[in-house]
Amino acid sequence: MLETRVVTESRMRMGEAPVWDADQERLYWIDVFDAAVHRCALDGGDLRSSRFPGETISSLALRKGGGAVVTSGDGVYLFDLESGAAETVFEAGLGPGFGFNDGTVDRQGRFVTGMADGALIQALLDGKKDLPSPSGKLYRVDADLSVHVIGDPIGVTNGPCFDADGTTFYCNDSGLRRVHAWDYDASTGQATNRRVVTEFTDDGAIPDGTTVDEQGYLWVAAYQGGEIRRYAPDGTLDRRVAVPVVSPTSVAFAGPDLDVLVVTSRGNENTQADGRILALSGLGVRGVPENKFGQDHVSR
Repeated sequence: MLETRVVTESRMRMGEAPVWDADQERLYWIDVFDAAVHRCALDGGDLRSSRFPGETISSLALRKGGGAVVTSGDGVYLFDLESGAAETVFEAGLGPGFGFNDGTVDRQGRFVTGMADGALIQALLDGKKDLPSPSGKLYRVDADLSVHVIGDPIGVTNGPCFDADGTTFYCNDSGLRRVHAWDYDASTGQATNRRVVTEFTDDGAIPDGTTVDEQGYLWVAAYQGGEIRRYAPDGTLDRRVAVPVVSPTSVAFAGPDLDVLVVTSRGNENTQADGRILALSGLGVRGVPENKFGQDHVSR
């Protein structure tokens, strides 16, 4: 039987990027607009927070040996969660209207992240029917901190994730409301053969954060849709799980057995749970352990 509970009473303005650290048995996530990284046990205990020295923070991955790699604005940073110090890895420099929006780590420990295209977003907000072609980029950051463009142009990057063997890369274009898949070369980190897995065609709902389970199915947060959707790799809709928030933003499997689905959400809604971290138990599936970025220590 499905059980939904609130992990912590702390309420985020925009909760995002949940990551389960199996080594520490701790859940990490971010509050985008407060530029904060939060951490706690799955029962809500041992809550700690680190403030990033910027106006926002848009994605989070944990590093081997401690700390995190994060994105903020058009930059990628190494972030010391204890001291609050940040070191710039890369600034995209694509100009006004572009910024990083989400990221993950591939099975080889490389950080993969992508842009949001402001021109496309504005055209959508303006209700234009003739939309500009997506011109955001997807990037891969290797353990030596070299940065490489991968894949195809994208509008609004959300929910990047990998299947269990790391040969299929999934990423949503929330601007176009599509879930994409690429073939991913684990040896080179290049993404090719993009195809559409599924599209959100119902009114309002947008594909946001995504993760995979051990059966290879995708779990997609339906932003503005009040539910989590499970899709087979061929795009068949398998299950819809209602959640007590208007706009779930991202998902991750957590717990010692990776059988608890954690859900983050937007906070400026009207329900009691909006902006809080939810834990869903009893789904009958388990997730795939997530990797950490890079090597134990990187000196520049």
